[in-house]
Amino acid sequence: MILRNLLRRKTRTLLTLIGIAIGVAAVVALSAMAEGFINSYSTILTSSGADVIVSQGDAADIILSAVDDSVGAQLAVVPGVSKISGVMLGLVTTPDVPYFVVFGLDPKEFGMAHFKVVEGTAITGQRQMLLGKTAAKNFKKKIGDNYKIEETSFRIAGIYETGQGVEEMGAVITLREAQDIFKKPRQVTYFQLKMTRPDLTASTIKEIERRLPKLAASRSANYMDDQQETQMLRAMGWFIGLLAVVGGGLVMMNTMLMSVFERTREIGVLRALGWRRTRVLRLIIGEALVLSALGGLVGIGLGTGMVIALNQLPALAGMFQSVLTPELFVQAMLIALFLGVVGGVYPAWRAAQLQPVEAMRYDGAGAQGQARNSDVSWFANLAGVTLRNIFRQRTRAILTTLAIGVGVGLVVALGGLADGMVAQLSALGGKSGELTVSEAKSSDMSLAKIDDKVGRWIAGLPAVEHVSGALIGFTTLPGAAYFIAFGLEPTGYAIRHYNVTEGERIRSPRDMLLGKVAAKNFKKKVGDPITMSGAAFRVVGIYETGSGFEDGGSVIALAEAQRLFKKPNQVSWYFVKLKDLGQAETVKQQVEARFPEVSVTKSSEYADKTNDMKSFRAMTAALSFLSVVIGGVGIMNAMLMSVFERTREIGTLRALGWRRRRVIGLIVRESLVLSFLSGLAGIAVGVGLGKVIELEPSMGGFLKSVYSPPLLLQAMIVALGLGAIGALYPAWRAANLSPIEALRYE
Repeated sequence: MILRNLLRRKTRTLLTLIGIAIGVAAVVALSAMAEGFINSYSTILTSSGADVIVSQGDAADIILSAVDDSVGAQLAVVPGVSKISGVMLGLVTTPDVPYFVVFGLDPKEFGMAHFKVVEGTAITGQRQMLLGKTAAKNFKKKIGDNYKIEETSFRIAGIYETGQGVEEMGAVITLREAQDIFKKPRQVTYFQLKMTRPDLTASTIKEIERRLPKLAASRSANYMDDQQETQMLRAMGWFIGLLAVVGGGLVMMNTMLMSVFERTREIGVLRALGWRRTRVLRLIIGEALVLSALGGLVGIGLGTGMVIALNQLPALAGMFQSVLTPELFVQAMLIALFLGVVGGVYPAWRAAQLQPVEAMRYDGAGAQGQARNSDVSWFANLAGVTLRNIFRQRTRAILTTLAIGVGVGLVVALGGLADGMVAQLSALGGKSGELTVSEAKSSDMSLAKIDDKVGRWIAGLPAVEHVSGALIGFTTLPGAAYFIAFGLEPTGYAIRHYNVTEGERIRSPRDMLLGKVAAKNFKKKVGDPITMSGAAFRVVGIYETGSGFEDGGSVIALAEAQRLFKKPNQVSWYFVKLKDLGQAETVKQQVEARFPEVSVTKSSEYADKTNDMKSFRAMTAALSFLSVVIGGVGIMNAMLMSVFERTREIGTLRALGWRRRRVIGLIVRESLVLSFLSGLAGIAVGVGLGKVIELEPSMGGFLKSVYSPPLLLQAMIVALGLGAIGALYPAWRAANLSPIEALRYE
């Protein structure tokens, strides 16, 4: 009976199945991507056979870790350590991909051994590299070709394979050359250690942390499990995925409710024949569970296909390989079944409460009698007929509005976050100068580096009034996975816009200005100490800029930041204040001609051109598309149900002379009005989500959303577009109803 009932309305069942499947697919894909990112790092840390990883203790990310290579000698004499290998891990942008991993290794150490050369030879001299098998295939490179890393050309000596996707999409150069290229002299990102005996690992880790308290030691296999970043990635994947699932759940509830409405007389007959309420409940919930299980299976298949497709993209393969696990499939199916239960409970309860006599009298037409007896001219009243038809089934209208609203809300929330980040980064440079000088091929804002000789040269240009170097450093503090420190010259032009509201400005190397948001989050006041990256600072002032990105961080002296983050004579950006704005293009051309490794942009345009923002906007677009599709399925389902239940009414209108075009206009108008209401609800949902995200204590201060008129207009256009598309098939179906057959419809 369950399958028969579901197949009674094949189109509705199919649309509902698609809505559930897309939600489940979103959970599968996003969770697989998060696990893939985590797994990629774990692969890099474990594939060499290392037992222990030693890195900077408070690094916000392993790639931001910096350890003096002299520490290697100290680690080598720790009891239990048999072998040691230093690793420089670099992430660069190349003409082929935005993220390309480069390993710097000493050919004599064990870390190089697992890069098996399958073609060519091992590295035997300077400016040679090993290229991963996947990278060589994607970039169409062979032995003897040259490949540039950070403006330095390397000859490909060999092609390697490791059996790990993220490694085979990278390259290997010598440790010394990596230190030179990434401007990290006498540093490594982390050390890999092999133990004499596995049972000594725990005691060796404790001994390392006792001898070197500024470093963190952990089992290589467990390193990522101990990082706050791991929990954040998983939480973000689940949060966004569950929003998509909520949309699918609303579609499910709507479908089951419509099924109950159109089967009211049938359920009345069953109750009259002796069916108890519990049996009716089981029937409706059983249908919902079967439908959700089918949707879950389709969703798992769709999500798996998405993951496989993503893994084939060279741009993503260089950063991570999404991972599909049995546990993930089980979780996805449980979510689908949960949707079935939640989506079926209210419709089942409603069905069980039907009284047999009243249910058997139900004619399934709602207000159809009014439609048949009303004057045709009344139907010409556009607003009246449209709103009346929409609110004929209020529950359906509300559920459809919410389903679309969730999708539109995600568009608004993610778009607001992206625009907010752009606005804050633009303000950072705009208040310090008209031009921003950045590294031309930086893969990530946190890894950007420019030699200070660039700033000295720019300062000598006649059109330049001020040049301000700024270094951004990411670290961790108790309770915060990320904490930003800006390194600025205490007497420079760029520090002027940090409005000190309490205390005084920086005077000595260990002075710190703390942002208003950070001071509140960490409960700090003027005079309090803060330990950052192993160095003790004193809060001498609290500042406010109006930008959450800045107010959630701190400011220290540039020289101290360079020492602290191990970037001697380097900055992340230069901000250029011009004497005459008309000279902007001239200065840009002069700087880029003299230093091809940098890029000069207007400060107001810099943020949108970074890899960080391009990647975030691409992710936003993909997630928004998924949510919008679910909303489209929801409105098509709702309008199709509206046509089904009003079949006799539409037949009456056709018999009274309504042309097909007029019927199509009626259905489309109803859909557009419902979509407009859903757009308003979605904007409210999106703004609400943004406010919730801003309340997150550790990162909320940085994530200040901006809801610009173009973004809100885009959201409304998306909603109306959904309405138009979702109405096409139901309107076509309504227009093609035969008047005679429609009047006979029961």
